[in-house]
Amino acid sequence: MPRPTPPLLILSLLTSSLLHAGWREDTVLIQREDHTTVARHPGSGTILFRHADPQLAIEWGLRTATNTIVLGGEYTVSDRIDIPRPGVTLIIDRHATLKLDPGGRHTTIDFKSRNAGYWQMLPMIYNMGHDNVRVLLFGTLEKWKVEKKENGKQTLPIMFDGRNDRGTCGLSGGLLMVTGHATDSFWLVDSARVRVPVVALDTNPGASLVLEGCEDCHLGLIASIAPEQGGTTGETIDLNSRNIDITIERVVGERSQEIIDCNESHVVVQDVVSIGRPRKMFGRGPVSGPRYTDRRSFGSRSLDVRTTSILDDAVSSRLLHEVPELPDALPSFTVRTTVEVTLRNNRKKHYHRSAHFDLRAKEAARETP
Repeated sequence: MPRPTPPLLILSLLTSSLLHAGWREDTVLIQREDHTTVARHPGSGTILFRHADPQLAIEWGLRTATNTIVLGGEYTVSDRIDIPRPGVTLIIDRHATLKLDPGGRHTTIDFKSRNAGYWQMLPMIYNMGHDNVRVLLFGTLEKWKVEKKENGKQTLPIMFDGRNDRGTCGLSGGLLMVTGHATDSFWLVDSARVRVPVVALDTNPGASLVLEGCEDCHLGLIASIAPEQGGTTGETIDLNSRNIDITIERVVGERSQEIIDCNESHVVVQDVVSIGRPRKMFGRGPVSGPRYTDRRSFGSRSLDVRTTSILDDAVSSRLLHEVPELPDALPSFTVRTTVEVTLRNNRKKHYHRSAHFDLRAKEAARETP
């Protein structure tokens, strides 16, 4: 006579089965089809939503499901993609390219300046005040810019924006990870407890990552690698103003204008690596005025760097990204980025950072150095 299955094992099997099925119902795949953009659940042929404008299809996914995955293809959006609510995950596949339709009506943001309103910014992906949002960029966000005598306008790749009338951090929690391509900086503004496992670019932006008015954010690997062999880069990370309790595991820059620009911020960095000799390792200029943040000035700064190394004999460098094949890799995958530096005599140095993601879990990421 067969032995009965213990009740706890039955419950465990049922729970596992429900979790496995549940992530599909709470996930939508966005893809191009017949000159339109459609949304489906993974493994299903049923079209849930269809629109000619990819922006509206992606935003529909973010309103409807916890996880929205934009699969390979070229998507021309009419306006910025607004994150509509907290607790959602947006993943851009490595074969996907998002670009802006210059003929649309664009929703821009302004920054404080002497000539307010002159230069307008349009974040391609914009999280205004929503907690626990996760954005993973494996693909490409193409820059658009127009400059006239009387005004200017351009896109930014991704911005988390917690500005509010109280002058506090208006959003808390969430995650930003970038292994894709963009030629401008990624931004965190007035945001608390946002984790950034990796922002690693080889497109020489002004800075790979910019923080203003942020607190208690943990950053993993922030890297800016020159697009050409022996080339130079701008800033690797810009702690622009009014940041506090920022921790960074490793910053890697290549012959940088400044590897770290620290103005009116308090930050601890475990390791800084310069590929080739930098023009300037650290910038600690006077307390800066804000560009975006609504947080009050505290008029002080500190930059505590635990270890530094300068690879004088660096010959070349490159970024190696191990990212999932979507949608096949869902619901669980690991992303790994390596900065590989080739030295004289063909010796190599490697700097790694990994993060694991599981769409079935309440906590969407587990990070490993």
